[in-house]
Amino acid sequence: RMVLEMSEKEFVSLSDEIQAITLYLELEKSRFGDEFQFQIELGPGLSTTSIYLPSMIIQPFVENAVKHGLLHLTGLKQLRVTFREEGELLVIEVDDNGIGRRRSEELNRQRQERHQSFSVQANKKRIDILNAGYNHIGVAYTDKCDVSGASLGTLVKITLVKIYKTPHEQ
Repeated sequence: RMVLEMSEKEFVSLSDEIQAITLYLELEKSRFGDEFQFQIELGPGLSTTSIYLPSMIIQPFVENAVKHGLLHLTGLKQLRVTFREEGELLVIEVDDNGIGRRRSEELNRQRQERHQSFSVQANKKRIDILNAGYNHIGVAYTDKCDVSGASLGTLVKITLVKIYKTPHEQ
């Protein structure tokens, strides 16, 4: 229900976005059990009630970490979502210990799927539209690897200019 309500809003408080992500991750935890651990971390002094962001902008990245990175991982599945301020930017990191983007793409090819995640594509288009307006949202992917090149997961870093009140809807 919360997702439906949020999808109707252009902007939501950071508090609401975090609550929606937490609810989603709690559902995934019930699916995976003790094999799944997640953390949501807030930087010092971060005001989750006065900072606003485009609704449902973070959730697709969290969902992809679970469905493409952690789902196929054997053993402990870990996900950390951090929120912090860097000057005028809000920085969000979605960090998993999953199989990595390369291995996930290989598995999708083996299943003979021409696969590009719908949520990634939809979110990219949405970010492009938002970036054409007044806000700038950056997304950077880091494929984490050990010294032998084996995947240690994926880190997605999302940056956006902080908005301190809900803009008037047009």
